[in-house]
Amino acid sequence: MEHQTLSRRKLLKLMGASGVVLASSSLMSPTPAEAKSSLAPNIAIIGAGLGGISLSAQLISDLPNAKITLFDADPVLYYQPGFTLIAAGIYDKDDVSYDKKDLINKKVQWVQENVAKLDVESKSLQTTSGATHTYDYLIIATGTTYEFELYKGLSEEIVNDPSTNIASIYTADSAVKARDMLKKLAKNGGRAIFAEPNTPIKCGGANKKLNFLLEDLAQSEGGRDKLEMHLYTGGNSMLSSPIHAKMIEQLYIERDMPYSTRHLLVEVDKERNVTIFEKLMPYRENGQDKVAKERVEVPYDYLFVIPKMKTSDFIAQAGLSISKGHTAGNWVDVDKYTLQHKKYPYIFAIGDCAGIPKGKTGASIRKQYPVVAKNLIAHLQGQNLEAKFNGYTACPLLTGYGKAVMVEFNYEGADPMLPCFGRQGRAG
Repeated sequence: MEHQTLSRRKLLKLMGASGVVLASSSLMSPTPAEAKSSLAPNIAIIGAGLGGISLSAQLISDLPNAKITLFDADPVLYYQPGFTLIAAGIYDKDDVSYDKKDLINKKVQWVQENVAKLDVESKSLQTTSGATHTYDYLIIATGTTYEFELYKGLSEEIVNDPSTNIASIYTADSAVKARDMLKKLAKNGGRAIFAEPNTPIKCGGANKKLNFLLEDLAQSEGGRDKLEMHLYTGGNSMLSSPIHAKMIEQLYIERDMPYSTRHLLVEVDKERNVTIFEKLMPYRENGQDKVAKERVEVPYDYLFVIPKMKTSDFIAQAGLSISKGHTAGNWVDVDKYTLQHKKYPYIFAIGDCAGIPKGKTGASIRKQYPVVAKNLIAHLQGQNLEAKFNGYTACPLLTGYGKAVMVEFNYEGADPMLPCFGRQGRAG
């Protein structure tokens, strides 16, 4: 039985990453109808995550004479969608960790340093060691940076510290910690608070998955009657896809799981075990939209929090971030269809760092990297950019152990090829 369990775990791990990370073999090879280009541009890719590694493999296949360089100091890639399964007690950390050297195409040069500065006018970048590199094309695939400290009283160190009662499934160590917290709550009961910001985040369903898993585990452990849960989200809905948001709300209502929208976490008082939220109350006065705020204190025994997120500072410093609206100074300012920068045509973005209305999930990478590869080559050849990303976003929303709703949508809302509320069935 132990051998069967380990084999299944390895298979799930492989399947979890095969659609994106391990696609550097057959899935990334061009079809016979696709001609390889003899052009030899110098392409720099900042970030060796799902997007950077996948795209580098595609480009080295399509442009065999190109010089392609990846910049990333981290030797380990964490398959972050698996963090939820760590908290669920299904995965361990080693089930979601990969050595990048085993994933990066051998023809791709990997500079194991992070980028500290960009000079987009001279088409050059500077790494943390002070070395300067030039490029013809730049692809930004830096993902997101977490800002736990924007909640007064919190930091990433506190969230990862095994001695605290605060966790987040956005770091591997804290996901392990969350697993123990879920077990204690399911068995002994207590008050669990789930908090989400109102700014763009990757995987908007993550905390809700955890909430569903806790409720299901408490049912099986017999501790549901002793468990109090409440989800507070800073936004005005449960998800950016309206019909899926309604579906999630219905599931919360059916399972007697309280939730509140427009409640933004601002502070955590760890001494008193109290969370402080701002209740946001929009109104219109004299033709102007305004927001009234009310301070709300909520006690907790265990807190599960999603950090606020942003892109790396050097992106804004280089003048590449969005300049208007509530995301000003953040996210790479690219066309939502072509993923090409709106000001600098030789710059593209892929993955969570891209300033687009959808697409902050790992599954989105599978649709994005072919678009960026085709459009970069089209621009290189002086052609129109025909490839389009349609905003594809996917989230296997775990609603319990062995159950999930496959939530899929695009810029138009729900994917028109799918039933309105996704596909529900047993996982695995």
